[in-house]
Amino acid sequence: MDYNHNDNREGWDKWNSNASNSSYYNQPVHRPYGQTFSIASAVCGLLSLMTCCTIVLSLPLGALGLLFAVLAYRKGRKTSNICVTGITLSCIGLAAAAALIVYSFVMLPALMRNDVFRRQINAVSQQMYGMDFDAFLEEYYGYSFED
Repeated sequence: MDYNHNDNREGWDKWNSNASNSSYYNQPVHRPYGQTFSIASAVCGLLSLMTCCTIVLSLPLGALGLLFAVLAYRKGRKTSNICVTGITLSCIGLAAAAALIVYSFVMLPALMRNDVFRRQINAVSQQMYGMDFDAFLEEYYGYSFED
């Protein structure tokens, strides 16, 4: 067997990365297409999930994660695992934030009947706004927690 049959070619340089006849050296050097929106979706989804207790941050981050996932999908490329991860994390973060909002509104009347909690809320409201929370609810909404 003759293993040196390529040595006789003119212009062939096995160490030149620009050589057109070398399949090993002519690998694509460009960045992967469509990964930026997928990665942005995963990062926003992860941040949404991590900040779900601070409802104010979780909702916009989850929405941005879903938006970036839709933009990655609309590029016409196959949906990558990173994009699916971003969608999943964003949905979980949004659901957790929504559950905390619902829980807060459901539990607020029960918590306001607790004297210790109500004193703390009134003290914080007095320091921040110059008005007790009870007085605020009575004046603007006509609602009172008094039994």
